Amino acid sequence: MSRYKAIVNPMDIQKSSAVFWTCLKAVSIWLLSMLLAVPEAIFSQVVNMQGNNTNVTLLNCVPYPLSNQMHPKIHSVMIFLVYFLIPLTIISVYYYHIARTLIKSAHDMPGEVSEHTKRQVRE
Repeated sequence: MSRYKAIVNPMDIQKSSAVFWTCLKAVSIWLLSMLLAVPEAIFSQVVNMQGNNTNVTLLNCVPYPLSNQMHPKIHSVMIFLVYFLIPLTIISVYYYHIARTLIKSAHDMPGEVSEHTKRQVRE
């Protein structure tokens, strides 16, 4: 978001409270991250798993109950959405707006040759 603001409105004067808002945003992101990790901490369990054709028993921590076959699938989809797809979508939207603003400002720059001027030079 700050990168978007810096590119789209580069001449905006930073307010003296910018540091406070930046810290508040960082703390909010950390709190949200911890909140999203709570279900995994609550529902994870330690299980014994027997190795194939061996006498070895491994002690594993799994982030979902093994009692239901849907839990691993739901867990995988949620991890994909929360940690990958949603952030990628948000970042993509901001980068789209940044690119659109930069392209638009490049056409409006003084000294740039417009399409009308190019046609006049060719004729």
